[in-house]
Amino acid sequence: MRVLLLRGRPHARTRVHAAALASAHPEIEVALARQGGTGGEDVEQEWKLGERPARRLREAISGFAPDVIHSYGPPGELTVCAIDLSARRIPVIHDLDASGLDLGPEQRAVEECDALVVASQGMLEHISSRQTLPPVTCVLPNYALARELPPDERHLSAEANIDLLASLYQSLAREPLAAIRSR
Repeated sequence: MRVLLLRGRPHARTRVHAAALASAHPEIEVALARQGGTGGEDVEQEWKLGERPARRLREAISGFAPDVIHSYGPPGELTVCAIDLSARRIPVIHDLDASGLDLGPEQRAVEECDALVVASQGMLEHISSRQTLPPVTCVLPNYALARELPPDERHLSAEANIDLLASLYQSLAREPLAAIRSR
């Protein structure tokens, strides 16, 4: 399975997910398409998108051929760009952490993505009270990497808890049209 991580600015959540997936799920190949500076993601393939990302994102999608695109917001513009460029042939996840509560610019990304991943149940409830949710939602808290935790707390690490995200990727890649059919 191939997952293209997409982000607009350096984002700790992107870095942690990339590292946890590499450690716990080496069968999932991860690449990065990014705006902004480097963020510490240790991936073999990377595309710098620049200020007008559509052309380079199209190249990344064509060159990497992902099964799933996981876009980290805000901003939601990159998620929308990925949805438009993939023409719904590739499932797109929009991921928001606590900084994503200003939903105005995020509305189209949230409502048109195939799955929404958020950092807390409270955030999911906040978003659902203001707009239509996609068919698949998932709460995945922000976890630290195991190497950043004391040995007795490593069960709380990103690596120990990344299976939920890997399962989401697998279910979207296996049934990519399921989310579209349910709209």
